[in-house]
Amino acid sequence: MQNAVTMSALPESQFAALVDALSADPARRDQLTELLREDHALYDERGAATIVRMRGWVLVALARAELSDTALVFVLEELDTGVDAYLVAAAARALRSYPRPDATLAPFAMRALGNIRYRDEPISFDAYGEYAVAATATSPVRELLATLAWLGPHAQAVQPELEALRAPAGGFSRKLRIDLDRALQAIRGPAHPPEAGTASCCGALPEGLKSASFLPSDTRRSAGSIEAIALEDHQGERTTFGEFFKGQPTIIVFFYTRCDNPLKCSLTVTKLARAQGLLEAQGLTSLIRTAAITYDPAFDLPERLRVYGQDRGVRLDAHHRILRVVDDNEALRRHFELGVNFIESLVNRHRIEVYILDAEGRIAASFERLHWDEQQVVSCAFEKLQETVGTSGI
Repeated sequence: MQNAVTMSALPESQFAALVDALSADPARRDQLTELLREDHALYDERGAATIVRMRGWVLVALARAELSDTALVFVLEELDTGVDAYLVAAAARALRSYPRPDATLAPFAMRALGNIRYRDEPISFDAYGEYAVAATATSPVRELLATLAWLGPHAQAVQPELEALRAPAGGFSRKLRIDLDRALQAIRGPAHPPEAGTASCCGALPEGLKSASFLPSDTRRSAGSIEAIALEDHQGERTTFGEFFKGQPTIIVFFYTRCDNPLKCSLTVTKLARAQGLLEAQGLTSLIRTAAITYDPAFDLPERLRVYGQDRGVRLDAHHRILRVVDDNEALRRHFELGVNFIESLVNRHRIEVYILDAEGRIAASFERLHWDEQQVVSCAFEKLQETVGTSGI
């Protein structure tokens, strides 16, 4: 395995050749999924546009193979939160290599269509970094419509939304309406009974694809190594990790104010405010803490953090803070195994991540990549409260 310095300096042409080699070897295809992890050394100190090309090419390679459950969550993440035309199109194409069309996949394709339809642009998958020409062009909208057609009757739950796009107000060109009609025709086809062992239209994601993971008490890692890390809140008040995060359960989200994807940091902090509202409605405001911690502590100074939170309705007080690390941000990053990478101090790629800490400051649960449900997060935090005080029922 190459070291981090060598990997971060790998020319894009060699990276593309590596991806092609992995996709051509069935025994090594699992390594493609590893290349989609945001904290991979290959992405260190690269610009955002470069990372789009690199990750997009990995998704294109996955489209040439059978998509595994492990890789599927990365594809769904891009459909759930992606705003880049190349990445969304590549994810839509990769999804069609999943061996089992499933009704739980349709909402992801439909949400992606709603998010990207006004950002549609021609792209090409013929070669790494190649610009689209008339003969090779596709687009994220075309790829998403092809994916909905692939889902066929499994996408019947989103048919009304898709039908609405057929109207003149839908804004689709005549050429795109041909693809739209093809998708609708496939969806209107005869429904197929669910195969044994597959999810129903009303089920959750296929097993192993949920965004949440939970740790039993006896496997939670101590926070002792980071207890002394100094933090500064939105008011400029100093504390340490141990002082703030021990004694009560806490809901933590990670974000940064310079994030230009409205479906990631801005929405994450807005959802934290909604979770705070649920805590208040259930009388838990003083029993369960919340915190938002920036990935970008050098830029996100207290006043900027305060304004960002207030603009999104976040409750800010002694129990509910927006924080930045004063020193040793790398130690915090290692402890949480954060899915983030940087070019110098600026974030170049990150995932959605929410953590529930127990009263000892240990990670008890995490919600990663896919959009999280506020009530589920609050309920999980309440379970950690029950571990401490033995209460029953919300």
